[in-house]
Amino acid sequence: MERDRRTIGHLPSVGRSEERDEGQSMSSREVGAGLSLLRWLGARLAGGTAQRETRRAVLALALPLIGSDLLQRGVNVVDALLVGRLGAAELAAVGLSQLLLMFVMALVYGLGVGTTVMVAFHTGATDARRRALAARTALLIGSIATLVLGSAGVLFSSAVARFMGADARLLDLTLAYLHVTWYLFAAYVYLHLISSIFQGVGDTRTPLKAMVGVNVLHVVLAVPLIFGAWGVPRLGVAGAALASGLSEGVGAAWLLWEGARRGYFGAWRSGWSPPELRRMLRVGVPAMGERLITHGMQVVYARIVIHFGVAAYAAHQVGLNIESLSFLPGLGFAKAATALVGQRLGASDADGARQSARQANLLGLAVMSVWGASFVLFPQAWIGLFTPDPEVLGYSVPLMTVMGVLQPPLAVAMVISGALRGAGETPVVLAAAVVGGWCVRLPLAYFSGVIGALGMSAVWFTMFLDWVVRSGIVSWRFARLRFTDVRL
Repeated sequence: MERDRRTIGHLPSVGRSEERDEGQSMSSREVGAGLSLLRWLGARLAGGTAQRETRRAVLALALPLIGSDLLQRGVNVVDALLVGRLGAAELAAVGLSQLLLMFVMALVYGLGVGTTVMVAFHTGATDARRRALAARTALLIGSIATLVLGSAGVLFSSAVARFMGADARLLDLTLAYLHVTWYLFAAYVYLHLISSIFQGVGDTRTPLKAMVGVNVLHVVLAVPLIFGAWGVPRLGVAGAALASGLSEGVGAAWLLWEGARRGYFGAWRSGWSPPELRRMLRVGVPAMGERLITHGMQVVYARIVIHFGVAAYAAHQVGLNIESLSFLPGLGFAKAATALVGQRLGASDADGARQSARQANLLGLAVMSVWGASFVLFPQAWIGLFTPDPEVLGYSVPLMTVMGVLQPPLAVAMVISGALRGAGETPVVLAAAVVGGWCVRLPLAYFSGVIGALGMSAVWFTMFLDWVVRSGIVSWRFARLRFTDVRL
């Protein structure tokens, strides 16, 4: 219980030609607007003593989370880099497999949100017994999720892969990767859920250490398992899946041991709690729906982009890869907001919950606005990092301009959504994803870009509109939410 107090105790309660001149003027206005935004953010971030203390608490949670998410992506990147040396079919098989796994892991993500929220709430209330009940209940959910999702994966992988267009050798390679993954699916589930427990407690450094170990072990295992070395048979794509599963399994086991050593799970014989299960599902199920709906929208949106040709789609994919660099900080601040809001609500500190969310939002907005400014100012440099193709580079200015200007609303939508999750308001975040993605982005992209023949600039601009709508919805709910009335 004393550890709980330390976890949250540092938080407060509360002229050569006119054409050239015009170009220079426009450039000056753009830079001036960017500097004005940064000055405003700096003034807001300065704040008083209480705000600075809250900001330090946000950073203490968010920075390790950003590192963990980056390292989690590193496992997939290493698989792709190594398997790519085997051939195009092998690389395509791993890419297709990871796309399918992304949908399944959306369900696990929802469970993780519910776990973080309830563990954070009980941590804030310094109720170690109920926190342990929530943690053990999360482990039970993990067992059920592993059994159900893993079995479904084994049974339906072939049909789903065929539906996605895989056949002949590509199908065989995809199934080889997926079947190994499903048999080791518990590793993925428990690594995520136990990390969520640590996040709820307020410790994000330990999961970061685990992910460092996972990445190192993954490389050590992947090279011999994929290519055959040191007496290990050459397994190809199956070896990549095996290396991922084993390394993540070791990471999950270490986190489990560390959590038990610290007493996060209490007495194992005390069992689980049906009320805690209901609370987790009440928060987690809408989070699952939000992730699934967003992934589905992205697939349909990609089909619209493909209509404009290979170069347009290639530019789009490059843009998404670039955006992921700015996405990671937003995700880290969002997760920090979830944990801190949950903790402060558990401590019956409504003002502290709101201040934590506001500081996380300002930090996320500041960091992602800097990324956005670089996208707008240096579009060809960014795209050129990924491809020298002149046709793809031709799309750089409209694409990166949109990617840049959408960073502020994206930041607000991400971080405020994280704060709302911490207060159990996941249905609102789900509604924002439905309205912004399916009611705004997709219809406007199709009718303006395809039917109206306005081209890719119009299609990409709908991404900006999507995030403006989402940020508006969640900000409206956040402003109206009475934290004193929240019951988890």
